[in-house]
Amino acid sequence: MVAIAILGAAAFGIFQSFQAGFWGMSDARARTIATNIAQEKLEEIKGKSLAEGTYPDPDNPIVVSGKDFNVEIVVKDVVEKGLSTGLKKITTTVEWQKRNGTRANVTVEGLQSKALAPPDTDVPTAILLSISPSDIKVAEQSLIKVTILDQDNYPIAFEGQINLSMNPETLGDLNDEFLIFNGESYITTEFIANDSGEAGVVVINAVDDAGELIPDSDMITILGGEPVGIDLSADPNSIIINGDTSTLTVKITDEDGVLADYWTGIVELTLTSGNDTGDLGEPPVGDTITLSFEEENIKTTLFTSSAQEGEAIVTATDQAGILDSDSVTINVTSGPPYQIDISAEPKSIFIAGYEGGPTSSTITVTIKNETGIPVSGFIGTISLSILSGEESGSLLANSLPFNGESTLSTTFTSATIPGNVIIEARDTTSTEPLAPDTDSLTVATGPPQFIEIVAAPDIIVNDGVDSSTLTVILKDFHGNVSSFDEDKELTFSLNPDKGTVNNTPLTLPAGHSQISTTYICADESFEGNVDITVNCEGILEGSTTTVQVAQRAIRESENPNIRYGGRWIYDYWRRTWIWSEDREQIFFDIDVLGGTIDISQIDLAWKEGTSLGLQAITIRDISSNVKVQRSWYYSYPSIPIYPAFYEISSFQINQTLGVGTYTIQLDCRGEIENRTLIIQFHGTYSGKTNIYQLEFLSPDYIV
Repeated sequence: MVAIAILGAAAFGIFQSFQAGFWGMSDARARTIATNIAQEKLEEIKGKSLAEGTYPDPDNPIVVSGKDFNVEIVVKDVVEKGLSTGLKKITTTVEWQKRNGTRANVTVEGLQSKALAPPDTDVPTAILLSISPSDIKVAEQSLIKVTILDQDNYPIAFEGQINLSMNPETLGDLNDEFLIFNGESYITTEFIANDSGEAGVVVINAVDDAGELIPDSDMITILGGEPVGIDLSADPNSIIINGDTSTLTVKITDEDGVLADYWTGIVELTLTSGNDTGDLGEPPVGDTITLSFEEENIKTTLFTSSAQEGEAIVTATDQAGILDSDSVTINVTSGPPYQIDISAEPKSIFIAGYEGGPTSSTITVTIKNETGIPVSGFIGTISLSILSGEESGSLLANSLPFNGESTLSTTFTSATIPGNVIIEARDTTSTEPLAPDTDSLTVATGPPQFIEIVAAPDIIVNDGVDSSTLTVILKDFHGNVSSFDEDKELTFSLNPDKGTVNNTPLTLPAGHSQISTTYICADESFEGNVDITVNCEGILEGSTTTVQVAQRAIRESENPNIRYGGRWIYDYWRRTWIWSEDREQIFFDIDVLGGTIDISQIDLAWKEGTSLGLQAITIRDISSNVKVQRSWYYSYPSIPIYPAFYEISSFQINQTLGVGTYTIQLDCRGEIENRTLIIQFHGTYSGKTNIYQLEFLSPDYIV
């Protein structure tokens, strides 16, 4: 008996660790989804002329992979020393429920101009109907607010008529059934519950009279008579094992079975059957919990499944024994096949012929349910394909025929070319295909010996919003990408200690040769170079990159649009206009960030090749207005080879550059080919000068 008890305790501990591990993976995935939603919503609000306030997203809840995410946007005007800065602070918060029942959230912030959106950009698209309060008693009133939303779900002025209706029509009256909008973004009216004693739920519908807007509806609950019973419901009433949840709703009802008047008391929920299938509570507690009602008539909690299949019966009783009890049944199953999991082991292999380590990897495909538990019963074919890195090896089998198994495997064997390999597993036979999956591995010429870090862009503004992407790469002795076969921790240090590297310490997953994060600086009093050093477990020496931090910056545009000049000429033989390219002229785009900058000097050099004569340099804004220009009509200067520079310190035109995008035009006395241009801008503002060095490939290098 003692031995059995010890084995039971050990098994229970293993189960708890197994369950916690899967919950942790699920919660990490949910956090990634929430972060992406928050960033997308922050981008959506750009250009909106929203006043200060809190804006719950009309799409709430946003459902991704079966999980509900709720978004709230808060807009605040930025004020300094009692004066408006012309900026608004946008805070986007996304909330969701974790597997253990607790609530979690992520927040993304940004600063944006309060300038109105360009005319004709936004159009009325949908109706948002909101009701407060949504629960009323007989003869009481509810305020109904009808808001018109644009295509991004933000309030917008509207001209037209919105028609309101209710179902059923016997439980009350609307003050106004036809709402006429004359440029407002919202109008309110009232619903008055009848005084005949009838209770129930009224659905209010709002429809555009012209039929052009997306309609909306909401509900009003009219509370009934004296409490006499409990109504218990479960949604859904069938869930899968290992952390899936069902929402239990406890309603206090009157003799007609509708929501009763508010009640004070304690309802006890008990698992009367299927105790090993899960736990009650939010977060999960056990087989029995209590819900305290304080002048309320409805409450919710959760039933969370365990790893055991079965039928759970939940009973709700009034501890005082006055109200009638109720029960509900929840079916807990392993669930149908839902997704594919593909994994490579080992994740780091070596090129064919290498004798110091493995040259092949086992590729395992597992069929799983929605919560990530392996399940059997899938019949069909999983196709395998190499999405990238085909030159680095091949698969023994490109398809795996499943006949009810949960797992099948094949082999990837390396070739003689190193590289990163991404393999995808996809269901190609089911009517409703399983969710696909990918995994990656690295084919190297040797184990990792070096680490590299690259910053792009290498110039940022110190506003805490602008960022530089830091890409960390592992390489072997020959300079080819390599990876470890286990997770490795990356640590970062800053010199001087100004700014923040996000998501640190950073974990580089097994089989991955590179990973990225971001660096920001929110210290507006600091300007200068910051050396960012990364170190990795298992590699002796770290690597350093430098990011220039300034209040204002000049850098290459995200898409620099490097191109040759030219002109259209008419071909009389073909009777058509053709483009005649001029390779003595190149164009590329730059961005000015943070504020206005005066250009005091421009330095030019070629990184390779021979010197080349310079005829003109011109900077134009997006409206093609010339802002800076220097040209020569004789005695053309030469652009030398780096590290020498040709310095231009006087201009025929030299106007201040404001925040925005500009196009640089460079005219030379010879074709600009097989070259890299190094250009330095000496930018002056607030009595100080920064030098911004940029590099641009000649257009013939751009593929």
